[in-house]
Amino acid sequence: MNELKSSMKTKGNEFKGLASGKYYTCWARLFGFTPAFYREGIGNVSLAKGMKALDLGCGPGSLSFALAGNSHPESEITGIDISNDQLNYARKHAGQFWCKLEFLNSSMDEIPFSDNYFDVVMSSMALHETPPEVRRKAIAETARVLKTGGIFILIDWSKPKLGLYGMIWFPLICSGKWNKDNWNNVYPELCRLHQLQLTEDRYINSISRRQVFVNNNK
Repeated sequence: MNELKSSMKTKGNEFKGLASGKYYTCWARLFGFTPAFYREGIGNVSLAKGMKALDLGCGPGSLSFALAGNSHPESEITGIDISNDQLNYARKHAGQFWCKLEFLNSSMDEIPFSDNYFDVVMSSMALHETPPEVRRKAIAETARVLKTGGIFILIDWSKPKLGLYGMIWFPLICSGKWNKDNWNNVYPELCRLHQLQLTEDRYINSISRRQVFVNNNK
């Protein structure tokens, strides 16, 4: 989870001070990224015995924990992120769940797992923090590591709808090269190029969009 990177850190650097660990989580909740937000992001998705999930740009583990609360004790969830501070925070809180949770330092455009490894890949408010070329490689990597029939849950900002969050965020996202992909919602097309078919599409709030894709690779 990387909701506040654009306003709280320079891209590519570690979280420090008031943007680190528990403070980061507190800031995120002030912006509406509460446990309820992540539970809604997961929806009715759960992991059965033996299933595996990957959380791209996991941050302090909020989306991973939401899925863990739905899942079988003998399932596995792995989160990857480039911030050691966020990963350490996630590790400290992983013990409250029954299933296996592991958090690794890795970039989402170089996923350190073999082909067809995961049943679920997911990401929350992280892709928009990466350069456009990294986003495209991350989607290609998602298709590579996702099993046929597996699902990709993508939660990120999109063109704002009427509402409080839309008004707050509009001045920050209405322009700029890095914002074009999200503003124009290019993700369904990018995913389609890798045989990831859109099956669900809805807003969680006035800016956060939840899209679910199924891997149709044979």
